[in-house]
Amino acid sequence: MSALAKDVRTCTSSSDLIQKKRALINLTKLIFTSSSADSQPSISESTFPSYFTSSLFPALLKTCTDDKEKIRELSLNLLLKIVGCKEMEGFDFSETLKVFSDDVFKRGFASASPKPFTEPAEEIRLLLLKTTTLLLNHPSIQPAQTSVFSTIISGVIRACGDNFPEVKRECCLCLAKMSKKGASVIKMHAESLVKQLNANLGHQHSKTRQMTVKAIGIVLSADGGVTTNSEKLMIETVLPSLKKTGFDKIPSVRKALITCLVKTLTVALSHFDFNDTTSNDDDKIIIDGEATLRETGEETATTNKSNVYAPFVPQLLSFLLGLCCDEVEDVKKVAIEELRKLAEERKEESIFKFQGGEGDGDITSKFVTFYFEKILMILVTDASHWTSGQREKALSTLTTLIDLTAPANPELYSNLEIVISSLAAAINDDEQEVSHNTSVCAKQLGAKLGSNPAAIKILLPRLDGSQSGMNTPEKLVGSLLILSSILVGSDDECVVNTATDISAALSAGAILESGDRDVLEALLETFENFVDKIGPKWSAIADSKILTLNLLHTSIFLIGADVNYDLRDGTNDILKKIADFCNFSGDVSTLFDGHFVNLVDRLRGDPGKAVVWPNGKDPNLRAFDALMRVAGATGGKYFSSVIDIFESHMNVDNEPDSRLVVMALLESVLNNKQVAALVGDFTGKLINDVVAPNIVWRAGGVASTIRKVSIACLFTILKSETVETQTLFAAAPTLLPVLKTNLGDYDASSRQLCCLSLGIIFAGLPGALGMEPVHQLYPDLLKCLDDSSDDVRFAACGTLKVFLKSAPAQHFKGTLMDYLCDQLLIHMDDPDPVIQQAVFDILLVAIEVDKEVVKKKATATRNSHRDVRLCDLLLKQC
Repeated sequence: MSALAKDVRTCTSSSDLIQKKRALINLTKLIFTSSSADSQPSISESTFPSYFTSSLFPALLKTCTDDKEKIRELSLNLLLKIVGCKEMEGFDFSETLKVFSDDVFKRGFASASPKPFTEPAEEIRLLLLKTTTLLLNHPSIQPAQTSVFSTIISGVIRACGDNFPEVKRECCLCLAKMSKKGASVIKMHAESLVKQLNANLGHQHSKTRQMTVKAIGIVLSADGGVTTNSEKLMIETVLPSLKKTGFDKIPSVRKALITCLVKTLTVALSHFDFNDTTSNDDDKIIIDGEATLRETGEETATTNKSNVYAPFVPQLLSFLLGLCCDEVEDVKKVAIEELRKLAEERKEESIFKFQGGEGDGDITSKFVTFYFEKILMILVTDASHWTSGQREKALSTLTTLIDLTAPANPELYSNLEIVISSLAAAINDDEQEVSHNTSVCAKQLGAKLGSNPAAIKILLPRLDGSQSGMNTPEKLVGSLLILSSILVGSDDECVVNTATDISAALSAGAILESGDRDVLEALLETFENFVDKIGPKWSAIADSKILTLNLLHTSIFLIGADVNYDLRDGTNDILKKIADFCNFSGDVSTLFDGHFVNLVDRLRGDPGKAVVWPNGKDPNLRAFDALMRVAGATGGKYFSSVIDIFESHMNVDNEPDSRLVVMALLESVLNNKQVAALVGDFTGKLINDVVAPNIVWRAGGVASTIRKVSIACLFTILKSETVETQTLFAAAPTLLPVLKTNLGDYDASSRQLCCLSLGIIFAGLPGALGMEPVHQLYPDLLKCLDDSSDDVRFAACGTLKVFLKSAPAQHFKGTLMDYLCDQLLIHMDDPDPVIQQAVFDILLVAIEVDKEVVKKKATATRNSHRDVRLCDLLLKQC
């Protein structure tokens, strides 16, 4: 030790910086490094401990507070090495810790305004903490040193506010070491410690946040937990901070949170008497087993050991459950395992014998079930939080809670209405991730309920209009989407047993007649999931006929929805599936055969009563439109049940837009050859009562559109070749005047269709026209040859050709024939060869009427034609 004495004296007596620096460096070498092969380091000598106590440590105490930063640094590093050396494991550092904490540590972290600490160098403050931590960890330090620990804790509290991240982290390590020997002291200063540590949870370094959250767990769990101002501390500081930490982006921080939660919960649960049912409901949940416990005649225990955290167990468990569904698999596994361990430690508690029976079961499930209701209330509240992240987390945690709870948990059923209401509100969220998590949760709920239809029975009254206040678009969408997800998760048996009720709810007027895009899109999704679920079990459904009727009713409203909603293709695909399930090989028309009349009656509202839907956008009218189109030939088969609907809507006094929709529908339906062949008996009524009144010219753009569609519909009826001669003859007096008038319509396609329709009428009534209609019609028909549209001119040629055969020849002779031939011969010189040939064909028919006039007129005009070929051919025929 004599070799050390000189340098020790230099450290204590010299005022020269360089000498003291050399002395400290030399001391480090002498203590830890041998000078020759035969010698050993001084620390290995048996006399070193006593020399350390008597001379070296007092000298280091002085240099640790030296004015020069380098001297303080060298001194602390030397002391740190000595304390941590294995040769000093048997040394008693109790007095060393006491003196060091009072003379050095306390001074270093004392306030020195305007500076935060007396020790200005952050590296030395770090060394002060490291040395203290190492001393605390030494086996010689006993728990009885309360005053010493209090001095250190006071310094640590101040050090937690240090700007140097390494110091913040070392504070956490120091607390970890002290918790093993001075937990009671930590508990005394818990409030101040937690508040200081809480400020570091938002630090930019993830390592700092990780160690801080662990340290909070240490403080909260020290010596049975905080007892002073614990409720205020938990509510205002701890719970909000831990909740926020659950959203930390770094997995290691979230894993540290698991450790913190488990430590705190362990304390709370170890002090919780699960058999005590006499305390306030705010502190515990009273279970049904209470009666069983009291039947024994034994008085229930009422002593809880400092149960300071009991009211917060559900909140802390909700945080832990949130980590059980973490996106990082490693974090998730750790959280699930820690939750299992917590439950395992409680498995002997008699409370769990009432959670799911006496069998072994899943102890985690029983544990979670015990706290189910209170955790549920927390998550339901968070599911409507103003931040999307909180809502997303709450819903994923709710999924985990439902997954872990016992299937027979009565709390799940008693709170099912609350769960469904919360999910129905959350699934409408603007954030896609929130909506997705809600759907997943609903699927899990369906899976957990299995064959129990409780959730479905809660949802159906929300959809069918029997529950008041639930028919707003937002609430309908929520209920539909939740039902859709629950159906996916539920057992097939559950859905099959409630299939008819579900189909009735999906076909409720509140949904079908809403016209809201979101509602109908949600309906389509639910409709598809429902059909997919019950499809393979279709034959096992008792009321399959009613089920099919309800589904077809729903489908026609979906198909009839606004085309911009893009629902038709999806619905048609579902109808093909239903047709397959009903053994119709995907034939949708046949599927509608047995239900067509019932569907029409449903649309009427009052079967057998005439109905007029007020406007073209009426959901029922659109559904009727869809029914007629999708049913195909079946619509023709049962046309007698719908003709009155066409008739009542086409009254000219009705709203124009509904008339337009119905007329367009009629035209489209009759374009189907199968339908046209089946409605032959109704063509007279259709022409006279439905179509003809709407061809009459009326002013206005809407009236023009209706007129155009009506003319198209008439042409469709006439060209179908299903109109009997007698029917056509009866309709001619009505049709000919209105068609003649419309030959002058400003719309070219209308003029063309009028010509074509007249042509069909003339062809169907050969020789039947009298003198008066002939003389009234021919001028307007000839005018069509001068039309600006080639399509109209060509149609007029065909009409004139059959017109000359529609009456006896004598009706055309005289001035009429002269004028007719003059006009035809002019048009036979048309620049268009097609028109030339068409007019030539008319004149060939005219030869049959009055050959001499044709010959005379052709001879007179031959020389004026640019091409005399057709004139020569015509004269040759004469």
